[in-house]
Amino acid sequence: MLSIVAALQGDRFSSVIAMCLVSLVVVAPWILDILVRASFGRERLARAVRLAGWRTLLMPGAGLARQQEILEGLAVLERRGVDGALSYFRSLAHETEDDAELRIIHEQIVSMLLFGQRWSEGIAHYEARFPLGYAAQRPPLALGLLRAYGESGKLDDAAGLLQAVEELLGRDPRAAGVVSQARLTFLAYVGQTDPVASALTEERRRRLGLSAASGALYRGIALARAGRLAAAEVELRRVEDLAGARDDRVVRASRQAIDDMPDDAVALEPELRTYVDRVADRLELFLQASPAMRHVGRLWVTPTVLALLGVGYVLGLWLDRGGPGLLSLGAAVPEMVMAGSWGRLVTGAWVQVEPIGLLLSIYGIWLSGPLVERLYGRGRVLVVSVGASAAGLLVACALASDPAVVYGGGPLLTTGMVCAALTVLLSPRISLPRRTRRVLALPLVLLLLALAVMIPRQAEGLEVSALGMIAAAVVGVLGVGLAPPRGRRATALRGVGLVLAVVTALGIGWVAFEDSQAFALEHRVVRRAGGVRLTVPLRMTVVGERADAASGPWPIYPGLHDGLAQRVGDRVQVLVLPSADADERSALLRIDDALTHELIERAEPPPEAWLTAYRRVAPEGAEARLRSTVVRRNGQDVGVIIERALPGDITVVLVAAPAEALEHDAMLYATVLADARPEAL
Repeated sequence: MLSIVAALQGDRFSSVIAMCLVSLVVVAPWILDILVRASFGRERLARAVRLAGWRTLLMPGAGLARQQEILEGLAVLERRGVDGALSYFRSLAHETEDDAELRIIHEQIVSMLLFGQRWSEGIAHYEARFPLGYAAQRPPLALGLLRAYGESGKLDDAAGLLQAVEELLGRDPRAAGVVSQARLTFLAYVGQTDPVASALTEERRRRLGLSAASGALYRGIALARAGRLAAAEVELRRVEDLAGARDDRVVRASRQAIDDMPDDAVALEPELRTYVDRVADRLELFLQASPAMRHVGRLWVTPTVLALLGVGYVLGLWLDRGGPGLLSLGAAVPEMVMAGSWGRLVTGAWVQVEPIGLLLSIYGIWLSGPLVERLYGRGRVLVVSVGASAAGLLVACALASDPAVVYGGGPLLTTGMVCAALTVLLSPRISLPRRTRRVLALPLVLLLLALAVMIPRQAEGLEVSALGMIAAAVVGVLGVGLAPPRGRRATALRGVGLVLAVVTALGIGWVAFEDSQAFALEHRVVRRAGGVRLTVPLRMTVVGERADAASGPWPIYPGLHDGLAQRVGDRVQVLVLPSADADERSALLRIDDALTHELIERAEPPPEAWLTAYRRVAPEGAEARLRSTVVRRNGQDVGVIIERALPGDITVVLVAAPAEALEHDAMLYATVLADARPEAL
């Protein structure tokens, strides 16, 4: 809500507060969640629990306090071993009366027993608390129980659990890897050496997400259950040589497997034999089809998009060249795009000037990007983000009524991504629980409304085109709606995404070599004000009457006003006034007597960069006809007023607030003042 208020009112104070709050309660917990997952992946349990505790402190209303108590048991496991963790979880079970929490605690007790390879105890505790098929809802628990049943020789129970896993998760493409690992585990414990060896070739093993040490463990177990004990021992002893930094548990399992080597091969009943053959066939079908299936792996396109948005904002702050700096960064301006600067259609997405707009874009992409990337792949993310922004900017620039307006592509990029995610949630081809769809859809819809609030822009900030936003939304919807996650059309769209990645790189290079200041000097038009002929860029428009502005130390007075400077809160105006005596007040105070009580003036030379440029373009001796005044308010310099006297008792006045605004495009502003001519000449 605070973000929407800040966007509507252009309130920088509220924007800063909203940015800090979002950083504290959204960005920081997200980063901590990534670190927690990484710590768990490296089996640094105590570190993971500590980071999760920090996340809990930052999200007091998220109900993570009880979850943190359960996670604490993992730190106890690392410090005191399995027995200490079991004691901790059993004490938690005695203290809670909530059935849902009690169920989670007992799951952890089973997991601790299986972690300690206490197979019989783990099975007994599980069967006393849960029905057989319950573990199918918890894939890690199901994989552990399959091993426990296999180690205990309860192959019928293992088959029943695998069947429950296949029935519950077999049709979910996201769970294909887990189901395949469950099938592989089952086949290893029933001694099916050929299917296991076929599934663990180098390429297929990587596709299943298994390490080389894990592959050797499965092969050794299968050989041992097939009665080939000598070969099994050789394979199991290879595990330690193949083990990586994350394979400590695999090494312990291989040593235990050597110690518990069975005496005879596993004997299968005819009915179980039939089921084993079907499982082997299904695993082989998956492995044959999986090369055509896209495996996304770690997300990197979505984080890259987020990083580019942040880099665009930071570069704008670092460059510190006001409105003209936006053009140097690659902002999309119809005048320049239609003149051939097509690279701005892709670079315009990364130019950011407002913290509140940046936060909305980052939050929207953080929320919707992973959903699209995991289900539809990296290329599709580029289509519905970069492609949507480029299409929206093209429509906006082609239909713009003001050729000098500066369009923002960040909201268009976010709109495309959010609309794509909403299309995914509504798509019947994607298997997602109904509750998950509702939970994800609500914040996405609210985010679209917040982005729509940015359309009726005032003078400051980048313009957001309503037609451009519609175009971006259409691209986002069609980007995922026209083609399923796989198939020929999906391959074609991935190719489009690759092309967009290349085009983005080329566009950045294109814009980097452009000289936006030279373009502004070469594409000027004639404006007339107060009997003076002025040659100015299109972005300097005629203001017919006084107007109050959201920022600036004084109102906008009749004359010419630089709209580009106003985009970042600067004020640059060209006014035409009757000449005054040398001892009179500056032009600004002559226009507005009310400012006499607010401002203090002192004569000072113009800013050095502007004066150097003026000397290059003005006739010799013209500098002597300049009058420069620095204006102060509350003890601080707030602006500069430069007056040039023309024949006919006319004065052309260049007003800038702050004074540094003149240095952002010194040559242009100097040329405008130097080229001013009375109409009579």
